[in-house]
Amino acid sequence: MMSRKYAWVKDALSHASLSTKVRAMKHFMMGKKEYLPKRKTAADMDAVIKCALCPNMCKFDCPVLEAEKNEAVSPSGKMRIAHFIETGRLETRDAVELMYHCCTCDACREWCPFDFSVGDLLKGVRRDIVISHTVPEEVSRLRDHLEQTHTMDERTYAPDGRKNGDILYFMGCTVLSEGRAIAEAMDAIFRAAGEEYAVMEDEWCCGAPLHNLGFFDEFHTFARHVAEKIGESGCRTVVCSCPTCAHTFKNLYPETGHPLQVEVLHATEYISRMLDEGIITPGKFERECVYHDPCTLARKLGITEEPRAVLKGIPGLQLREPHFSRNHTRCCGRGGQLWRTNPRVAESITEKRREELEEHAACIVTACPTCREALGAHGEVYDVSEIVALSMGDGNE
Repeated sequence: MMSRKYAWVKDALSHASLSTKVRAMKHFMMGKKEYLPKRKTAADMDAVIKCALCPNMCKFDCPVLEAEKNEAVSPSGKMRIAHFIETGRLETRDAVELMYHCCTCDACREWCPFDFSVGDLLKGVRRDIVISHTVPEEVSRLRDHLEQTHTMDERTYAPDGRKNGDILYFMGCTVLSEGRAIAEAMDAIFRAAGEEYAVMEDEWCCGAPLHNLGFFDEFHTFARHVAEKIGESGCRTVVCSCPTCAHTFKNLYPETGHPLQVEVLHATEYISRMLDEGIITPGKFERECVYHDPCTLARKLGITEEPRAVLKGIPGLQLREPHFSRNHTRCCGRGGQLWRTNPRVAESITEKRREELEEHAACIVTACPTCREALGAHGEVYDVSEIVALSMGDGNE
């Protein structure tokens, strides 16, 4: 018995000529192939199409859609436009720019039955945009800046050039630019733990922004350099304050042919280990604090309990939890270079998250230098490492 969903075809063709019937049935049966680009793409088109045809329920947790109120930037909406771009049906500048309206927070993945990350799918689409030489000007400028300076931001902090130690402390672009307090806190923690640690004299970006924006060739240049320098350091463990650096070293480098032969830890993993082993002992920190889970740390690395264990181990600190936490955290607005390509949207996301957190406590604590910088523009925000270092001092600023 013919399925009802195909019965209309029989009825529609019953009075058509033979040539029309043959042509229609050929196109009907081959329709799926017609949806795919005729050229080879970096984008996973099977996944793009599945996402584009999905009911798009994940959109209700998409911070970009919530900020812009435009269905075109919803997860599935972006994939529909991506499909049109990849098949040559849509080539306008506005359409291409929409491919950069994503903060790569992976909130969509938490709800996706296919386990898709739209942020990851967009990397392939952006790679194809790079190949087609249609990259938006502001995105090209980011690549040029990275290639010229080897960091995302202007360096304002120069580490003292420690070259020997079992631990290499990889600061990351934001610490080198705006996070001197985090670097000094980590130095205090390493010293309290009796650790000899090294830093890179001329630290390059880990390359994650380049990969995220589709500049795969340039990413490999950065990854090769950083992996080589880590190998030359002779360290056994790399400790990162930035969750994106930690994720890149732990997951992206091995996936792209640049595996590190060392242990990689996020700073909160290292601090939690030192506390568990009794190597460092925090003092009092008499404050009520709310913890913000960074997206990459919680969703891509699965690190949610270590920061909490560290904070709960500090006498006097009263830890508060926001409604949206752990895997269901909300983005700070600075993920995926969104604040560089679409600063207005990013600031709207930041403001909403700040308001959510401040409902629970005036003092916000996080475990990501970029989140700290974003949320700290108009309030009191600390990195977990800063709280630990302060507690080992006099417990107050």
